[in-house]
Amino acid sequence: MAFSILGLLAVVLEFFRGWLWFIGLFLLLDFALTFYFLKRSAGCKTCWVLPAYVTVGFGVFIFVLAMITLPTITKSSWAALSGIDYLALIGASIGFGALFAILAFPFMLNLLGIRSRPRPTSQATRTETPSQPQASPQPQPAMAEKVAD
Repeated sequence: MAFSILGLLAVVLEFFRGWLWFIGLFLLLDFALTFYFLKRSAGCKTCWVLPAYVTVGFGVFIFVLAMITLPTITKSSWAALSGIDYLALIGASIGFGALFAILAFPFMLNLLGIRSRPRPTSQATRTETPSQPQASPQPQPAMAEKVAD
């Protein structure tokens, strides 16, 4: 069972067992923020590029942080790593970076995603004054010129 799928899943479960409540609350908060963003952004200009770039940057930061700290978290050292261990470390770090980037995306959408709201067009917000009705023009006296024949 050491190198079976069930054995690997058991090890991963034991690694995350103390953090499952926190991850569950964080996922619930992410879903709530996603729905809040969708409600807030109705009728607004939304920017998807800037939150995506910031989220990718955050994922890369977590990737580097995981590369540095994972050997010490698993009570190992860099000297004890061999060929396949480096591949596992890189894979786990990519997984952590992707996970945290996905979890951070709703936060970034709410912080940076909405650009501007359209202005309401009700009569109370008009800045122009209504024009004054003009008096009807007085008829000009007709010139009575007779043309001599």
